[in-house]
Amino acid sequence: MRAGRIRGPFGSIDRPASALRSRLFLALFGTVVLFAGAVLAAVWAHSTPLTVVLGAGCLAAGLNVYWVRQRIRHER
Repeated sequence: MRAGRIRGPFGSIDRPASALRSRLFLALFGTVVLFAGAVLAAVWAHSTPLTVVLGAGCLAAGLNVYWVRQRIRHER
């Protein structure tokens, strides 16, 4: 290793690649699915409790997306 470098390049033995990109994809997918479910529960099923539950789940999934993005940014 060169002087001043703590670890090797990203994806090497010294610094393995993390699974945060796939986790971000899954978090985004979950957010989209929950949002679509909340919209369908409100428009098609006219179910207020289901809309509230799915909306809260969508907010929690959005928070997870934010958290994973911060981890990816911090990892660089």
